[in-house]
Formats: sequence, C-alpha cells, structure tokens
Amino acid sequence: MRVMAMIDSLIAAGAERMAVNIANGLAEAGIESHLCATRGGGPLEEFISPEVKFYQAHKRHFLDLPSFIRLRKYVRNNKIDIIHAHSSSLFWACLLKISCREVRLVWHDHFGFSENLDFRFSPPLKMASRFTDHIFVVNDKLFTYAVNKLKVDKSKLSFLANFGDLKEEANGKTSIPDPESKPKLVCLANLRPQKDHDNLLDAFTLIVKKRAMARLYLVGGHFNDAYYKHIKTRVDNEDALDGRVFILGSRNDVSQILRSCDVGVLSSLSEGLPVSLLEYGMTELPVVCTDVGDSSFVLDRGRCGELVPAADSTALAEAILKVLANREEARTKAEAFKKRVGEYFSKDEAIRKILIVYNSINGKKKV
Repeated sequence: MRVMAMIDSLIAAGAERMAVNIANGLAEAGIESHLCATRGGGPLEEFISPEVKFYQAHKRHFLDLPSFIRLRKYVRNNKIDIIHAHSSSLFWACLLKISCREVRLVWHDHFGFSENLDFRFSPPLKMASRFTDHIFVVNDKLFTYAVNKLKVDKSKLSFLANFGDLKEEANGKTSIPDPESKPKLVCLANLRPQKDHDNLLDAFTLIVKKRAMARLYLVGGHFNDAYYKHIKTRVDNEDALDGRVFILGSRNDVSQILRSCDVGVLSSLSEGLPVSLLEYGMTELPVVCTDVGDSSFVLDRGRCGELVPAADSTALAEAILKVLANREEARTKAEAFKKRVGEYFSKDEAIRKILIVYNSINGKKKV
C-alpha cells in the first residue's frame, strides 16, 4: 500500500504536526509513506522521517495548473493508492482523485474553530466531501457538523484522536532566555487571534504582581501580521511584560523547552483537540487550559489539569498561581495526564485505526 499525506505547508501548527506524525507513523508500520506540502515547506520538515518521501508542489494559487500537473505526475509515477488530505488540501486532493481514478481519498478535518462551526462556509466542503472515501474528524462537534451540514453518511465518518510525537534531542539541552528565573510558564501555540494571547498576557500581568521572577515563553510560528505585531508591541512596551515575556517563534527543541518549564498554558478562544495539550502531557508538565473544544475531554474534566473559562484573565491567573502554590497536587495531576495521554492519545492506537480504514477502502478498488 502506498499512501500520500497532503497538507498546505509545514508551519509548526496542529494540523501540520499531525500530518507529519501520521506520515512518520505509517512509515514505521511498514507502509510506503509520502508527504506532500502543496504550497511550501516549513520548520516541521526537520521532523520528517528519512523513511518518508517528501514532495513540495509549490502551488501559488488554486488554479496553478503547472503545479497540479507535476503533482498528478508524482501521484501516478509513485502509484499512490490512498491520498490522506489534511484540512484545506482536500480540494486539490479531490481534483487528483478525479484525474487518477484508482486513487482513494481520505479527508482529515482538523478545523480548530469548533465553537464557531455555524459560521463555517459549508457548500464547497459539502461538494468536496462527496469525493471522499472516508473522513476523520478530531472531535464530536466536527462529526455532528459532517452529518448535519455536509450530509456525510455516518459509515464514512470516524473520530480520530490527535496524538503527540515529540522529538527528543540527543543532548537533552535547550537555550532559552533567563534560564535561571522561576517560575517559567510556556504557551505552545502559533500567534493567531484564536489562541488569545492577549488573555494570557493580561493574566501574566496579574501573576508578576505576586511572582516577580516569573517568565513566560511563547513558542509557535507567526505570519508577521497585525496580530503578531500587536502582541510584540505589548511585550516590548508594557512594563510588566518587557523582559519577562519572550516570543521564541517556531522551535525544533520543543520537548526540551517544555521540560525546562513549570506550567504549560493554553489561553485559546477556540480549539479542536489541541496537539499542544498532548505534548504538555507527554512531558509531564502541569497544565492550565481554557475550557474550549475537546480540552475538557483531554484533561478528563479537570482531573489531569486546570480548566478555566475562555477570555477570563483573572481566572487564568488564579489557576496558574494555584498550580504554582500547590506543587504536590500539580505533580499528581501531571502524572495522571501523562498516563492518560499514553492510554487514549497514543500514536500506535491512531495508526492502527488509520490502517483499518485504509485497508477497508483500498479493498474496494477495481482489479
């Protein structure tokens, strides 16, 4: 079986990390695994297994015919059986299926604005979903959306939990500003409005009133857009933040950064099933997270970490201070979270479920 994952780019974001994780996991399972970034690469390229064949299509726009023809040639030359399209790469994947009739198509819907599904534009997704052989969704809301809005038969749908697959550096060391200062907080999230870094910065302003040596590390990619410039302006100009908050950008030593910190925070307005949260768990990091998307499910309704309302900086600050003041309780919850991640969000279980679907739909090919 030959499988090609498709994703728009390899920026360090949740859907992109899952595309790489799945491609690597398939290769480990003995599947001929290909990974296509339709627009371009990114920092996650470093994490692609040597066993995975990587292709960049360099798509400039949707109607970039030369790029599409080269991609179709790649699919045909490599005799791809299944295309596993992540997020918006679905649309080019549909065109590939139309022009390569023996190809089977799986769509992986990672849509992160799960609290705003009513505003998601459905018609093109409804049309494209008709070409899919199976659809994976990352939470129950997306399952319901696919049934009710996209009119997808339930037999073609399944829930697939995200999973983490952190790379450990050989020397286990990392370089971060002010490494001796404590406590150290980390937020692993791209700088996008959905992640509500303003809420986190407001909470941190309250925290430093009681913990003057606290430091906050923002780890994740940005697009040098208005949101990034707004957050950077706050960090550089507000007295409580300047010299205490560090925008580290995309990093390839995420595991080491997490292990060097005391609390992992997510302050999002909306989420699907956040991979960052799973990576906090893998490193046994105490967690404070807004109660959005499937965060409550991941944290076992607060038994494995602290849940707070979204857009409430006071509640967020109080929860972080609680974790810092109750180290034994925080450690117990972090240990339970690591165990839960291993049991319910493991790579091996996800790959097993994926292969069951692949084998089912691949068996329907005409001989």
